[in-house]
Amino acid sequence: MNTGTEKIYHRPDRRVTRTRRHLREALMQLILEKGYDAVTIEDITERAELGRTTFYLHYRDKEELLLESIEATAQELYQQIYPEKGPQGPSSPQEGLHAIERVFTHAAANSLLYRIILKGGAASKVRHTILNFLSEAALPIFERNLPNPRMFPVPLQAVSSYFAASLLGFLTWWLEEETPYPPEEASRYFTQLFLFGLRGLHNGSELLEGSPSPSGGVG
Repeated sequence: MNTGTEKIYHRPDRRVTRTRRHLREALMQLILEKGYDAVTIEDITERAELGRTTFYLHYRDKEELLLESIEATAQELYQQIYPEKGPQGPSSPQEGLHAIERVFTHAAANSLLYRIILKGGAASKVRHTILNFLSEAALPIFERNLPNPRMFPVPLQAVSSYFAASLLGFLTWWLEEETPYPPEEASRYFTQLFLFGLRGLHNGSELLEGSPSPSGGVG
C-alpha cells in the first residue's frame, strides 16, 4: 500500500535534527494556541528562538513544515500498524486488535501532533489523508475476517470508512480528555463499541427488510 509518505530521507546531523524539532514543536504549540491561519513565520521563529534565515534554510513556508511533521508521523504510524506483515497488514482479528492498540499508543506518544491533526480546520486535508489511510488499512481485514463478506448488508468500503471516522472520533475525545485511560484500555473500549455496532447491523438486517422505506412503503 502506498501511503504517499514513502520518501527516502537522508539522516541529517544532530544540529539540523534539533533545529527542525524546535521549529516543529513551535508550530504545533502555536496552532493549538491561535489556529494555523493566524500563525506567521515570525511567530514560529520567535517561539523556537531561531532566526528567520534559519527557518528558510530548512523550509519554504509553514505549510511545508506542517506537512513534513504529518508525513513523518504517518510513516511512523504505518510502521506501527505493519511492523512485520508489510503492506498486507494484519491477517487475523487478533492482529487487527493489536494494530488498533498500537494506533492509540502512537497517538499518546505524539499527542500534540495528533490533537492538531484531529482538530480539523486548516489541517483538514491532512485529516482526510489520515482517514483514507486508516480506511484502506482496515478494508482487507474486514474482507478476510467477516463471515460471508459479500453477503454483508453494507458495502465493506463503507464499513472501513465508518471504522476510520469512528476511530478518529474516539481518538479525538481520548486526547482532548488528556488520555484518561491507558492505550490498551482505550483501544479495548473503542473495539467494543465498533464491534457491537457491526453485530447489531448484521443481526438487525432482517428487521430492516420489514421497515418502512423512505418513500413510505415497506422494503
